This record gives sequence, C-alpha cells and structure tokens, in this order.
Amino acid sequence: MYTLVAEQGRGTADKEMFNKIRENMMQRAIRTIQHESKPEEIHQRIRNFQEMAKVEREMAAKGKETSERMHAGRRPLNDGEYKLYCKKCDSFAASSENMRTIEGSHRVIIDSR
Repeated sequence: MYTLVAEQGRGTADKEMFNKIRENMMQRAIRTIQHESKPEEIHQRIRNFQEMAKVEREMAAKGKETSERMHAGRRPLNDGEYKLYCKKCDSFAASSENMRTIEGSHRVIIDSR
C-alpha cells in the first residue's frame, strides 16, 4: 500500500489511477494466458497485447504533438488579431490584420506589396 502526494491540477493522480488500472488488466491477462495450453497461442496473445499498448502510446504521443503544434505561437497578437498558417505545410500564410470583408461575405487578403 502507498500514498500518492501530488500537486493539484498536474494530472499525476489521474496517471497513477490509469497505471493501476493497466496493472490490474495486465495481471488478469497473465492469469488468462497462463491457463492456455498451446505456446503458440500464448505468444500470439502476448504480441497482440504489446501491439495494442504500442498503438495506445503512439496515439497519445501523436495527439499531444498535434495539440502542441496547433497551439505553439498562435495566440492572438492583439485583441482579435491572428496569424494564419497553411494546414498542409504549416507555413505562415497571412495575418488577420491584412484580411478584409467585401460585400459582407467575401474575405480577401490585402497585401502591401
């Protein structure tokens, strides 16, 4: 038994809870697999569990990376002013201060060049 001491709002307690759940799942999986009689089945199930865990880690890392990339350096410059980036290549496209609305619905970018 142990006690977790963590700063509130840091997610440490949630991580610990998920680790405990994963630990219990792994213990159940090991007991189930140990009752299997064929070594090939045991190895295949182990590979399946490992692949699922790997995909879970990759998805979590990819989600975190995408979130960080989307929010990095893209806060408003002034109230209501933003920088716009290409969705494909992530290069700077324009600033919202250069955008104008024509006839109430068409958006154009006014370039000073």
